[in-house]
Amino acid sequence: MWFRHRAWIPVTWVLAVTNIAAVWFAAQPAEPWHATGHALLAVGLALGAKRLQERHRAAGPPEPWQQALDQAADSEEAVAGMQTRVEELEERLDFAERLLTKQREAAPVDSAPR
Repeated sequence: MWFRHRAWIPVTWVLAVTNIAAVWFAAQPAEPWHATGHALLAVGLALGAKRLQERHRAAGPPEPWQQALDQAADSEEAVAGMQTRVEELEERLDFAERLLTKQREAAPVDSAPR
């Protein structure tokens, strides 16, 4: 579930505080139902943020097998990156060898060494 991500904790706190400020703005023109709605929304968001924090703390650190899977995925990505770099280096080496071969073939052949 995407609500389990820890990034939602500060988002819900900010929304709760924003709704508390909205209570004051809604109460200024004497709109009690509007202000009450914002107050209830602020309380609900604050309770939700608190619950998300507790759930995140209760979850604790990830399981060892999950850490191993994450490390394996990171290793696979690193190996794939290295394979790509090796292939690029092979292409560059082949190119350099072809240039050297052409240069040697184009050089005039001297007479026998003395």
